[in-house]
Amino acid sequence: MTKTEAAQTKSVSDSTRKFSPNWLPIFYFGFVHTLGLLAWPTYLLLGGGIHWQEFAIFFFMFFMGIIGINVGYHRACSHLSFKMSSLMRFLVLFGGASVAEGTLLVWCSDHRRHHKFQDTEKDPYNINRGFWWAHMGWMIGSPSTTDFSNCPDLVRDPWIRHQNKYYGLWLVVSCFLLPLGLGFLLGRPIAGFLLGGLMRLFLFNQFTFLINSYAHYFGRRPYSTELTARDSLICAIFAHGEGWHNFHHKFPFDFRNGHRFFHYDPAKWIIYFGQFVGLTSRLKTTPVQEIYRARIQTHRQKVVTECAHVKTMSEALDAALEQWTSLGLEWTRLKAEFGRKSAQMKILSQQSKTARQEFKVAYATWKQSLKAAQAAPFRAG
Repeated sequence: MTKTEAAQTKSVSDSTRKFSPNWLPIFYFGFVHTLGLLAWPTYLLLGGGIHWQEFAIFFFMFFMGIIGINVGYHRACSHLSFKMSSLMRFLVLFGGASVAEGTLLVWCSDHRRHHKFQDTEKDPYNINRGFWWAHMGWMIGSPSTTDFSNCPDLVRDPWIRHQNKYYGLWLVVSCFLLPLGLGFLLGRPIAGFLLGGLMRLFLFNQFTFLINSYAHYFGRRPYSTELTARDSLICAIFAHGEGWHNFHHKFPFDFRNGHRFFHYDPAKWIIYFGQFVGLTSRLKTTPVQEIYRARIQTHRQKVVTECAHVKTMSEALDAALEQWTSLGLEWTRLKAEFGRKSAQMKILSQQSKTARQEFKVAYATWKQSLKAAQAAPFRAG
């Protein structure tokens, strides 16, 4: 077979075709997930008892899954939002295999297509095909991806290629033998395997799938109303911080999904603190001005009247934001050229702080004007 013919036989997951059974995922969900849901409760009914050891294994394995999927597969490798050390890369590959969501190459290739073609037929988990298609149907009803042409950077990594080639070995060791081995070490092998292995697997998978389904159906859209992705605290709690999905789709290269410090986002905290021990570096964030710009745009779409007062406040807001943005860009340029300690930098830093405060005042006034404009038609009636 020539290289051209081999390339033509490669497949991608998408939403263009009718339901076409993919038997390996069907077997996995039908057999392993059923065991994960029923085995541990059955063990308890038969008198197995509840001890701390199996819960320690459960939470350890769950944490490994967050490292693998949320930190590594998603933010580091799909979106290149930060750099990983060699140790972190191994932990990501091992943790990702521990939750049986596919190889890093398959996962990232599908996810990059999801963002590039979001909400279209080329989106593997296109929400417009229905909640259950986005949740699980795309995995059992379309072919698995073998075309990694959108991941040339990942294909070059020898460890990633090794995991892709020998995924069965990575899967058995990390997903099944590890919780079983920890169970033997702690004296609770059966309970440790059933709770920390099988039930943990079922729960982690289902919570992860909510990002493709629930997070495109329920919640708020503060950063873009053109996207189906939504921000949801409920989804963030269940899906390990990934529920701030409207922000993520608007700013996919940000290492944070929950950009505010109080947003529940375990992966964000792991990545942030990882830089202090050399596991992560070059963390990418969205300039705060751009976040405000996106919010202002969604606010404007709510205005139901073109009254002069709202227009005046809107123009003042734009001017204040542009002033703050330009000073911030100049500060960044001078920092790279002269460093923080130059006299010019100190002056510019103070000017930037003043511009930020002026913008905050204009922003608060704008929001008040917006509320008044929205209420005006009801008062007039």
